[in-house]
Amino acid sequence: MAVKQEILALLEQMPEPLQKEVADFARFLLEKKRGEELAWQALSLAQAIRGLPEEDYTEEDLKERW
Repeated sequence: MAVKQEILALLEQMPEPLQKEVADFARFLLEKKRGEELAWQALSLAQAIRGLPEEDYTEEDLKERW
């Protein structure tokens, strides 16, 4: 938690306009990380279905049968 404490200490020394910029940048970093995770998920799915024959399925085909 040393980094968190350092960030908090730095924030306390900044005027509010700079604190807002830090908050905006932190939100940007979180959105960037989420976007990268979504891109990897899409790539993983694309790789998983690569080479499968393309078939049209109906809703009935997709229902699980017991």
